[in-house]
Amino acid sequence: MSSVKSFSCRAMAVVIAVIISVCCFSKTPSTDVHADIEQDLAGMAEEILFLTNEARIEAGVKPLKAVPYLNDVSNVRSRECIFNFSHERPEPVLMPDGTEEYRFFTVIDDSLVPWTKAAENIAAGSNSAEATFEQWKKSPNHWKSIVNPDYTHIGVSVSYDPNSEYKYYWEQIFVRVDGSLENEYVPERYETVPVGSGDINGDGEVNSFDLITINKYLAGRTVFNALQLESADMLDDGTITSADVVVLEKYILGEYKKLPLTMEMILNGDYGNN
Repeated sequence: MSSVKSFSCRAMAVVIAVIISVCCFSKTPSTDVHADIEQDLAGMAEEILFLTNEARIEAGVKPLKAVPYLNDVSNVRSRECIFNFSHERPEPVLMPDGTEEYRFFTVIDDSLVPWTKAAENIAAGSNSAEATFEQWKKSPNHWKSIVNPDYTHIGVSVSYDPNSEYKYYWEQIFVRVDGSLENEYVPERYETVPVGSGDINGDGEVNSFDLITINKYLAGRTVFNALQLESADMLDDGTITSADVVVLEKYILGEYKKLPLTMEMILNGDYGNN
C-alpha cells in the first residue's frame, strides 16, 4: 500500500451508557433476527448514509459514494463487534509479509478496493440512527472522520442481537480511493430529478442556480447522480467541462435558445433560434 498510510486509534468513550469508538488507518445477520427486523436494520443503515452526506454537504465537503461491497464488509465488522467491541478483529489476518494483523482494515479486499486511507466509526447501544449519529457528532474524533474531505467512499451497517450486551451495533467504514469503484452510488434522501437539459438542480427551471450547481461540481464540491450528469452535459459529448458552463450561461442570457447544443451546431451558428 501507499507510504501515506499511518495508523491512529482512539480510546472508546461512553456516552449515556452507549459505547462509541473511532479508529483511523492511512495506507451475516443473526438467526434470531426476523425478516422485518432485517428490513428495519437496512433502513437504519441507509439513514446513517443520508445523515453523513447531509453533514458533509453542510460542512462544504464533497459527499461520499456508497458501495455495496463496503456495506457488506461493514456488516462483517458490525457483526464482529457483537462479540468483540473493538477496532481489532476477533481473528487475525495473515499479511503478505507473514505477520498477523487484527486491525479493522483487514476486512477490506485490497484487490477490490485499492484504498490508500481508511477509518472506522463504531457504536453500540442505541436503536436509533439519529441518536447514534448525534453521539458521533459530539465526539471530535468521530466527527473528524465523518467530514474528512480525504475520504471518497463509505460503507455502513447496523447489526442486532437481542442476547448481546448492547443489542445494537453500528459501523461506518471510510476509505480513500483514487478512482471509481464498481456499483458506487451517491446516497440521496430525495433523488434530484432534472426536468430536461440544463435543469441540474431539479427545480423545473434553468437559471443561475443551475449555473452555481455545475460550477460546484467542476470545483469538486458536490457529486452528481446519473440524471444530473446527463442534464449537465450541455454539449452532449459525454463529459462535463467548463465548455458546458459557457453554453449554459449563454442559454440563461438568451443567446442560445435550446439545450443541449453540440459543438458542431455552435460552429455552424445554429443556436436554436429557428
